[in-house]
Amino acid sequence: MGENKFNFVIFLILSVAIIFGYSYFFIKPQPPKPEVQAQSGGASPTPGGAPTPQADVFDGSVPAQSVQLEPVGKLITIDTPLYTGTIDTSGARIFKWDLKKYKDSTNPDSGPVDLFKGAPLGFSTLLRLDGYNIPEYIPFEFSGPDKITVNDGTKEITFSWASPEGIVVKKIYEIDAASYTLKQRFEVTNPTSAPLRERLDIVWDGHIEHHGRGGNTMSFVALVSSDLESVDKAPKTKKEYSGVVEWFGYSQKYFISTFLPETGADTKLSVDGLLSEEGLVRAVYSYPEDTIPAAKTSARSWEVYLGPLEYDIVKAVGYNLQESVNYGWVEFLAKPLLDFLKWLNGYFHNYGVSIIVITIIIRLVFLPLTIRSMISMKKTQFQMEKLKPKMDAIKEKFKDDKAKQNAEIMKLYTSSGVNPLASLGGCFPLLIQLPVFIALYDVLLHSIDLRHSAFLWIQDLSEPETLFDIPGIGIPFRILPLLMGVSWFISQKMTPMTPAAGGENMQLQMKMMQFMPIIFTVMFWSLPSGLILYWTVSNILSIFQQMYVNHKVSTMQGVS
Repeated sequence: MGENKFNFVIFLILSVAIIFGYSYFFIKPQPPKPEVQAQSGGASPTPGGAPTPQADVFDGSVPAQSVQLEPVGKLITIDTPLYTGTIDTSGARIFKWDLKKYKDSTNPDSGPVDLFKGAPLGFSTLLRLDGYNIPEYIPFEFSGPDKITVNDGTKEITFSWASPEGIVVKKIYEIDAASYTLKQRFEVTNPTSAPLRERLDIVWDGHIEHHGRGGNTMSFVALVSSDLESVDKAPKTKKEYSGVVEWFGYSQKYFISTFLPETGADTKLSVDGLLSEEGLVRAVYSYPEDTIPAAKTSARSWEVYLGPLEYDIVKAVGYNLQESVNYGWVEFLAKPLLDFLKWLNGYFHNYGVSIIVITIIIRLVFLPLTIRSMISMKKTQFQMEKLKPKMDAIKEKFKDDKAKQNAEIMKLYTSSGVNPLASLGGCFPLLIQLPVFIALYDVLLHSIDLRHSAFLWIQDLSEPETLFDIPGIGIPFRILPLLMGVSWFISQKMTPMTPAAGGENMQLQMKMMQFMPIIFTVMFWSLPSGLILYWTVSNILSIFQQMYVNHKVSTMQGVS
């Protein structure tokens, strides 16, 4: 028993570690917001966009660039039914991108989600030509109006620049009024009578922040040779990837900004921390070196997706962008469950009600297996309870000979027709259900459909509920996690494990299990309300199932 007590103490210590560790890993930090232009070393942009001297452009390295948080050129606004975007003519980079159909918060006066809020300008094209100095951020000119409206169809807008030597560079955006995807084309015209060596890198600075599973984490993500890569903390050393880069970008919980190359060839991608205290990183995608023939124009095309992280939408984009919606190993179940949840919501028009209904339906589907497994375990416990006096006598008789003691107990099991492992076999049907519950868990954790969906007193099922902050300590008071913990505790109390079912070890495990509702209540405290609603309903259904099983087993005991 001494060893068991020691294990129990270890369990309590680990429980406390989980609770306090949860605060560190899951509670959202408040990173400082950069307000001024920061420098990462290297040459600063020359006033007026003058050419900046560059080192050997074909040695495989990427010259250091400045980090710009504010535009320095003329701002061009693009307005479509889906978004309003702002482009800085300096580098023809994206400064703002407001998604009209998605508000920033549940506040009725809230503005739309800005994908580039607090982040540096995006999609810088770093062009290097052998024998010529090209500005770090090319000072493009735009001859059209400051605001361009595209209500239907597509429209091209062209940013152009000519060097003193006559080299013409164009960055062309193709706007589709019905899509979150932009097509871009980058053209370089060689006016000389000799071939011109060219190298082009896409440099994209961004913020990454880690808020724990379920939080609005901003991560760098990429799909390289069918492998999903993710970076959610500014790396101390550069991470490099080689292979077919299908896409890369920055992903939030419900939105994503991605660069989609069209090469289909092996290329290189790197991500490196800039100002680690700010969570700033720099991603660099390198196109293969090229040569522009005399009096010819080279053109590279790519696409950019800036929109919601909704499975059907990103899958339609292509490039395997649906891999950005990461459901893990249960993806084959998660997608059908998501479609079913949406179908239910088409009838109930409330995702809170739809979550309750889908939880009940799943429970009903597995009800025969669940009841059978629970009855099997209870019957085994009942049989072993009847054998307890004989087992105690054997333990006392052979207390100094553990081998003989175990052998005699096994003989007792055999002669009495009791299989002590039958209770474990009763767990097997429950294990079959586990992938379904995990899949639904992930669907509710990541589905953008729950975002800003209200249910009863809950304003947003995709966020933790907050009724008020507890005075003096500032911790938010929440009803749903408490209901989850209480329902779990009641369900646990209704499934007593008799001492005979496992002796001292089982008693110790029972004591440990008593803390599980408390531990999980703390861990679930800051998870989305929709997820906790599902878990609470599941616990309540478990209570009714256990009531039925207890009645059934009591009847069996009476008959026997």
